[in-house]
Amino acid sequence: MSQSEIDTHHIDSQFASLFRGSRYCERILAKHPQWRDWLIGVAAQSAVKTVAELPLPPADDGPTLDRTLRLARQQVMLAILFRDLNQLADLDEVVTAISLFADRVIQCALAFHRAALCTQFNLPVADPPTNRMSDLMVIGMGKLGGNELNVSSDIDLIFVHAEDGEANADKSWHEFHTQLGQRVMRSIDQIDDHGFVFRVDMRLRPFGASGPLVTSLASLADYFVKHARPWERYAWLKARAVTGDAGNIDALDALVRPFVFRRYHDYAAIDEMRSLHAQIRAEATKRGKQDDIKVGAGGIREIEFVAQIHQLIRGGRETALQTRSTRAALDLLASLQILPPPQVDALQSAYRFLRNLEHRLQYLDDAQTQMLPGNNDDRQRIAESMLFADWAAFDTALAAHRQAVTHAFESLFGDSSGALSKNETLITTGVSGQKRSESPADIALFTLDEQPEISRRLDAWVTGSRMASLSPKLRERLERLIKLSMPACAAVDQSQHTLFRVWSLLEAIDKRETYLALLIEYPGALTRVVRIANKSAWAAEFLRRHPVLLHELVQPAPAQAGLDWVAQRATLQAACDAANDDVERQYELLRHAKQVATLKLNIADIEGRMSVMTLSDELSALADMLLDVTLVLASRALALSGAKDATDWSPPTGFSIIGYGKLGSKELGYASDLDLVFLYDDATEGNGERFAKLAQRLSSWLNTMTAGGVLYETDLRLRPDGAAGLLVSSLTAFCQYQKTRAWTWEHQALTRARWCAGDAALAAPFDAIREDVLIHSDNSNLKSKIVEMRDKMRAEKKDRSNVPLPVNLKHTRGGIVDVEFIVQYLILAYSREHPEFLKNLGNFALLTRAAALGIIDEDLAAKVGKAYLAYRERQHRARTNNEAETWVGLDELTDERQAVSAAWSGLFGIDR
Repeated sequence: MSQSEIDTHHIDSQFASLFRGSRYCERILAKHPQWRDWLIGVAAQSAVKTVAELPLPPADDGPTLDRTLRLARQQVMLAILFRDLNQLADLDEVVTAISLFADRVIQCALAFHRAALCTQFNLPVADPPTNRMSDLMVIGMGKLGGNELNVSSDIDLIFVHAEDGEANADKSWHEFHTQLGQRVMRSIDQIDDHGFVFRVDMRLRPFGASGPLVTSLASLADYFVKHARPWERYAWLKARAVTGDAGNIDALDALVRPFVFRRYHDYAAIDEMRSLHAQIRAEATKRGKQDDIKVGAGGIREIEFVAQIHQLIRGGRETALQTRSTRAALDLLASLQILPPPQVDALQSAYRFLRNLEHRLQYLDDAQTQMLPGNNDDRQRIAESMLFADWAAFDTALAAHRQAVTHAFESLFGDSSGALSKNETLITTGVSGQKRSESPADIALFTLDEQPEISRRLDAWVTGSRMASLSPKLRERLERLIKLSMPACAAVDQSQHTLFRVWSLLEAIDKRETYLALLIEYPGALTRVVRIANKSAWAAEFLRRHPVLLHELVQPAPAQAGLDWVAQRATLQAACDAANDDVERQYELLRHAKQVATLKLNIADIEGRMSVMTLSDELSALADMLLDVTLVLASRALALSGAKDATDWSPPTGFSIIGYGKLGSKELGYASDLDLVFLYDDATEGNGERFAKLAQRLSSWLNTMTAGGVLYETDLRLRPDGAAGLLVSSLTAFCQYQKTRAWTWEHQALTRARWCAGDAALAAPFDAIREDVLIHSDNSNLKSKIVEMRDKMRAEKKDRSNVPLPVNLKHTRGGIVDVEFIVQYLILAYSREHPEFLKNLGNFALLTRAAALGIIDEDLAAKVGKAYLAYRERQHRARTNNEAETWVGLDELTDERQAVSAAWSGLFGIDR
């Protein structure tokens, strides 16, 4: 067989596939056989390119225009179907090509009829129009707006013009645009001998079929505020101006965006979308459309709903979600970790399968259908075009995809739990001061002595004027949450403490429908709120004051409990830049960033996803980040920044912040203050005076009290010469001081010091000074000096460990400070012999190292290390419940304190 015969056979096979999958194409080519050669010529290129290059010659009259558009549509269908049915095109090519063709048809028809109408109205004829008042925006809705149109779909359009007024002496712009819209519609959807181009559906316009055909921008704005129904947000999500002046389109977008996307996380949209879907599903059942792959169970519409509900909920804050494409939105939901990637993969696979199937159902006879065929011949044609041997194999694959969609849909839109039945009454709230006739049964879940106070609190709440002022919808949601909260709280705490913390949150959000809806729609979020309230008074109060953070509880707990500090810093820097040097605003941004990050870490801690050491590492990383950002902001205020321009966040050259204490050893707790020392490079003359001003400004930024509190309380007394010394020191002066005048206790403090923020070029010189000082420190009488310092501290704190009262876990014998002094002694005494002690690894790791070197008994070192972790965990618990100090009873942590005391005795020869 020759090459030409092979090519001919291949082409014949392709046409056979085309005709097998589309009787419509077979009829078109029978009517226009001359198009066969044209089709062969364009078959190798993308259908998008074919559509873009297809000539739409100017017409002299309306009938010529209409004929041209209809014949062009037939050619476009041939090109798309030929490539798709021969597996030469993917779904993206198909929907993009037909959407592009729809755009070109609308633009062509509009340009022709505008010119004719301008002549009739005695207006200047120009394309684009020179008068923006004569500009008509044709808004593509639905799949056209998303550039995801079906090959046989109708197109949903809305006509919008700039503003009302007089077009000429006799007629208004409204009349001009109404006539223009009518003519464009007739050219596109009127059926003649050549068929139609697209069916046009205008029912999504304001007030639907009963509303005016065209709407001005002002009228549209008024409609959005006063008359739009909730489901219309869903419709306008995909709105795209196919035609229009750039200024008019910008004005339109400025109206649509805030209407569709709320500034907050709009969880109330879930119930609205659930109601809309229920209506669609009921209508599908009524019309026997269970086998409709668009509106039936597990169909295309449910995939769209899953994507679009998350867009409606979060699009106002996650602006990337303001995409019109369903496929793009799904990908974003995975990348933003809003939906699990495996679930998104399943939805994307089902979407491709169902959309390809939808096209093949429509390819058969160019029918606007999504119904599976009933006759065997059509079923076999569909199965083959979907690359299955028979209908049974195809149907199995279809069922699997629809089941995956149903699972994802029901997990999001299934009925929320805890709904009140029609005959159930929880509380009586009709009139302020009205008493409930009986207490809710769930009060019995709490301890007997707590029940009267719970009942009194509930009485005062539900019969008060605030509750009576709520709308019926808000009151119903709040009543449901009260009912849900009681057993949830009783499951973790049968006293009133957790319940009242949760109720305080509910009272704070009682007029915020989206937050009430969130806790109802996501029962897991309510469960997490209860656990947080049970474990952390601070977190419960913070959620009450900042309920916007409730959305953090909706997503499943991430596998990685720590935060992405690069992303956290980028977000904070962007917000500070946007504040435009508003210092008070930047103060609040810094404090809010700290509180939000601390809350996230607190939640991970409460839920057991973060160890004590990891928590301290994360809190230390947060402090490092905030110190660095604050340093740059403070230096900008003094024009000392090392930044090249206003968007550069480089710290001031030659200045660094050294962290001591728990910050230095990366062992910060929730309420730890920061021990800081400021050092600078003294290579440049005059740095001391400049950096002294910077240190003062930085301290002010950290310590100033605002509505959000202080950023960090700081202690600067560890600098050379303490409170009497200079606020900043040069590296040289710092080195000389440490080597010649520093006390032993200052070398103890230096064991935990590290570079934290500022010019990174100073980190290595500081480390070199620190190591040199520690290695060569005076070890004479080291033990007695450390014991003396420890006794002095204990005397100052008036330790009460010998009386039967709670003791301070930090300062008691065998407590936290004793562990810290033990490790500091090991570093000072043994770093010359064992340089690995110089690494700032934290107390637990250094104890382990000392055991490995035989300095401390291995078993005892392990007990001391575990004791230290237990102490820090207890400290975290105390701080998160707003306790300034950590007190324990004499019978608590006794084994741990005994182990620390034994280690102290072994090292220092003193019985503790």
